[in-house]
Amino acid sequence: MLKSVKLNLFLFLATLGTISMSAQTEAKKVTDQDLNKFADAYQAVQMENQKAQQEMVAMIEESGLDVEKFQKIQKAQMDPNTEVEATEKELTAHKQVMAEIQAMQPKLQSEMEALIKKKGLTMQRYQEVAAAIQTNQELQQQLQAIMMKKQTGDTEG
Repeated sequence: MLKSVKLNLFLFLATLGTISMSAQTEAKKVTDQDLNKFADAYQAVQMENQKAQQEMVAMIEESGLDVEKFQKIQKAQMDPNTEVEATEKELTAHKQVMAEIQAMQPKLQSEMEALIKKKGLTMQRYQEVAAAIQTNQELQQQLQAIMMKKQTGDTEG
């Protein structure tokens, strides 16, 4: 159910911010050390995102809405062509939860940046490596191999 919230992508993109086009030139400069640090940082960010998602789901449920209804209201507000049947109470609850989620964003972003720094990367370098990975299949494969090793407990490499 948490995956269906689709807030993970929102949080991750908020963390990444805008990735500059000059980062594409950084692809040639991404080292194995960069990839290892990025993998550690990415995993830490993902774990933090999962915690944030759980908090958000709890906030939604505490407001009296279920996640599916919340998403339908959200979709209707984002897309004027989408209609949703919602009571005034549900719309008010949705608005309050959205305000709480938006209020959480600065804290979440600073926590993500702190995690990235703790793993040995600046926010800028994290973004550069992320951009390089997006545009370079070889780096994607290298990162995937690193992530597999980390998941199986093999940290040599």
